[in-house]
Amino acid sequence: MCEKVIIIGNSITAEILYKYITNDKRYQIECFCVDRNYIKENILFGIKVVSLEEIQEKYPPKDYKVLLAMGYNNVNQDRECMYQKVKSLKYEIITYIHKDAKVYNDFNIGEGSIILANTVVEPFAKIGKNSVVWANCTIGHHAEVEDNCWIASGSTIAGEAKIGSNSFLGVGVTVVNQVRVGKLNIIGANVLVSSNTKENEVCLARAGERHRFPALDYAKYFMK
Repeated sequence: MCEKVIIIGNSITAEILYKYITNDKRYQIECFCVDRNYIKENILFGIKVVSLEEIQEKYPPKDYKVLLAMGYNNVNQDRECMYQKVKSLKYEIITYIHKDAKVYNDFNIGEGSIILANTVVEPFAKIGKNSVVWANCTIGHHAEVEDNCWIASGSTIAGEAKIGSNSFLGVGVTVVNQVRVGKLNIIGANVLVSSNTKENEVCLARAGERHRFPALDYAKYFMK
């Protein structure tokens, strides 16, 4: 029997997760839900958009569960705030693991976390509450992702590494084994984190530089 689900959000993250869920027979989407001030249209993908202020009356918590489909605004603090608000309304927030993800320790995935397609969570790894691990990531053995984190596509967190709460890791980040990323960190795309970071830090990789040789010459002399 499929679970009846309310999607919290109406932005791009909600649209993407809607597409995943509609192809997952475990769930049935009942409506979208956002704060009244953020309703842009009353129907999205043919489904009602309901205000958070009236959700309990129309969709009681005993009959429906919630999927938190918000992005990483304000270093995930907006997402954290909504998580707390939904919990105060007595809803259960589902932990969504895509059917094509490989998770070898389901009991260490916190409430409300999302793990998308082709991600591998190795044995003894741990993911906290309300974190998002996007597609094609690797969470190594004995690694830990704390609460309210966002791990973008293609990132690798090596064995025994730890990602502090409310951190954002961009596309293709690599965190070396046993390294600690501090709380409230922003790690930019393609950064190699090879040493511990402190709380509230930003780490960025240098942008791709233009080589002095044109492509055809570079291929001729250097790509042999």
